[in-house]
Amino acid sequence: MAERLSGSSAEESPEPQPCTSRRRYKATNMAFEKMMEMVSILRREDYGGKKGPYTRPNMRKDKIMSSVVTAVEVKFGTKRSKEQLRKWWSDIKSREPEQYWRIKKLLKKSKYLLGEKTQTTVQGSQDPPSHQPEAEDTPSPSPRPRPPNELEEVCELSTPPSEVLVVEGQAAEPFSTDSAQRLIGQIMLWNGQIDRMCDQIESMKMRLDTCNRK
Repeated sequence: MAERLSGSSAEESPEPQPCTSRRRYKATNMAFEKMMEMVSILRREDYGGKKGPYTRPNMRKDKIMSSVVTAVEVKFGTKRSKEQLRKWWSDIKSREPEQYWRIKKLLKKSKYLLGEKTQTTVQGSQDPPSHQPEAEDTPSPSPRPRPPNELEEVCELSTPPSEVLVVEGQAAEPFSTDSAQRLIGQIMLWNGQIDRMCDQIESMKMRLDTCNRK
């Protein structure tokens, strides 16, 4: 009897079906700095084709996305597929417009800062030399003949250690668009953490007020 019940239950139980759902990649799973790098390249290369039309647009988009994959791997050490990056790009534009607006604003600000520095450097290199009266060439006195037995004094000049200025922690890397984007991205992350802490403090205050009223 037990064998019949076990056999019937085995026949009635359906076989497990393989899961066919595909994994969805969300833009929120991507680091803010990587999003900035991706948006910067895609906007610079006109991935959307607003400045077109272009010949072979699909092939052109594929090449641009390949350059984004290479840039993210070289800069951050993580390799992402083209499918992931396309999904993130679509999510940022359609589902996260506020985040996309913040990234565009930061990129515009970093580009403005870099342009100001470049303009200052060019102006400094184009400044005309100051017209100073040239000093008249005066003949240098010829050295007097020295007897063979006379010794010449040698004076050594040295700078005391107290007069040497040492700047510690100075960055050897010049200011560039990449360093500005990394710095701005870190600042935005810190601001978000501070906002969350302030919200938690406010909620705790409200709870304490409610407890005191009871």
